[in-house]
Amino acid sequence: MPKQLIFKNIFLLLIGLFILNILIGLYLSVKGNKTFNASSINYVIQDREMATRLSDKSTIDYISEAKEMINIFEKYNFSIDSFIKDQSSNLIIFSSLPRDFMEIQPVNKRKNLFINTLLPIAFIENLKILDDRKKVLDWWNQSNGETYQREFWPNWLFDLSDKYNYDGSNVGELLMRIDIVPLSLTLAQAAIESGWGTSRYLREGNALYGQYTFDKNSGIEPKNRDKEKNFFVKKFLNLSDSTQSYLKNINTHNAYRKLRQERGRLRMNGESLTGLSLANFLQNYSERKGEYVQDLIKIIQSNNFMKFDKAEGLIN
Repeated sequence: MPKQLIFKNIFLLLIGLFILNILIGLYLSVKGNKTFNASSINYVIQDREMATRLSDKSTIDYISEAKEMINIFEKYNFSIDSFIKDQSSNLIIFSSLPRDFMEIQPVNKRKNLFINTLLPIAFIENLKILDDRKKVLDWWNQSNGETYQREFWPNWLFDLSDKYNYDGSNVGELLMRIDIVPLSLTLAQAAIESGWGTSRYLREGNALYGQYTFDKNSGIEPKNRDKEKNFFVKKFLNLSDSTQSYLKNINTHNAYRKLRQERGRLRMNGESLTGLSLANFLQNYSERKGEYVQDLIKIIQSNNFMKFDKAEGLIN
């Protein structure tokens, strides 16, 4: 065979391998990063150690339908019972509920999926608060419990006090704001405010807890809002942001000061923090006042949400 022909064949082979390599790369790229559309939501699988910090070990994936969400929970053996037994791994964090969530039947199946979705989110967001609390307690204990003036605080403590909207100098008062909201109470409020995941505000803006805003660009206008009122239901990028905002609201707003005082009293006495023990201090969350509180208690009891308040990692 002439050398010229051999070189030509080698050249064509190299060109072919080059093109094949590009095609394989494109295929793997598409396969590894699923194309998502307007109805896609993302999810990530975490363990408790990864949950409170950003980690490059977390792999984000995408789904579009409720049946896919159900399959993911089954694939990783996550359920209400598995969570109660072990909260150390397979914490599945979904960004939103799928658009066909309301089509799930029967209703109990839909409610269980709502609980499965919210449980790990509420758990992780509370863990983050406990991380903040531990940092303050460790520093305070090293200082023999002395109350320093703000000018002697470390920089990170200034950041935390800003995070929890506190401008005083009493570390004990700051700690009153840096604490968990029991899972049973978080779930019950989300169930009421979002209609167990079926509300328009949740579908359009991941609004789990019915929080208000006066910024029309960051909220959804209620259809039956009085003409003289100008509030909106605050929307969020994802369910975790919604839950984080709700917890901050409970921990910082003056309307829930008595709840924080009762929570602090329970802490001082070494008693457990439960949804039932704190629900009575949420009359200001709704215009329905006492009726709203009774609904909260009823949901917690009828769905046996009390069992979630014993989650390991939130008891300390």
